[in-house]
Amino acid sequence: MKKREDSLEKEIKVVSKKFLKDSKNKEIFLISHFDTDGITSAAIMIQALEKLDKRFSVKIVKRLEEKTIYELPKNKLTLFLDLASGSLDHIKKAGLKDVFIIDHHEITQKTPDNVIILNPMLINKEKISSAGLVYLFCKEIDPGNKRLAKLAVLGMIGDIMEESIENLGVIEEGDIKKKKG
Repeated sequence: MKKREDSLEKEIKVVSKKFLKDSKNKEIFLISHFDTDGITSAAIMIQALEKLDKRFSVKIVKRLEEKTIYELPKNKLTLFLDLASGSLDHIKKAGLKDVFIIDHHEITQKTPDNVIILNPMLINKEKISSAGLVYLFCKEIDPGNKRLAKLAVLGMIGDIMEESIENLGVIEEGDIKKKKG
């Protein structure tokens, strides 16, 4: 596998450790985007959470509406996949306590104290799909999740991601053969 940018790899380690600590004995509310990248992100995370024997529920949305954010359960750890980077102000105002966001979209607002974000835009601007990020995150939690690489590749294709070091590494781990034509 090609070597990823060290700063993203370090951030994945930090965020995954914090997630494991904060989610201990807590139910998780997973909310993801209704596109190929978001759905494959959710599929990867669901399999990883099941393997960890975590209690969770899932919601898939076409758009992250303000109303949806304010209706989220306050007593659960909230995990956003492939969305929410542009909704930080509403997440703060909604009073959510434990929030994790794994996303690759641009961030335009200050990150609230109750939010942990894994987003390459904060680190090195490397282009990687949310499915690729979720895959790397889940593989850090348990190397056995490497078997989920093919799902991450589907998310990348769905978002028409360019060939970055990150994406090429996930493609290699998924044992995908690229052909021209």
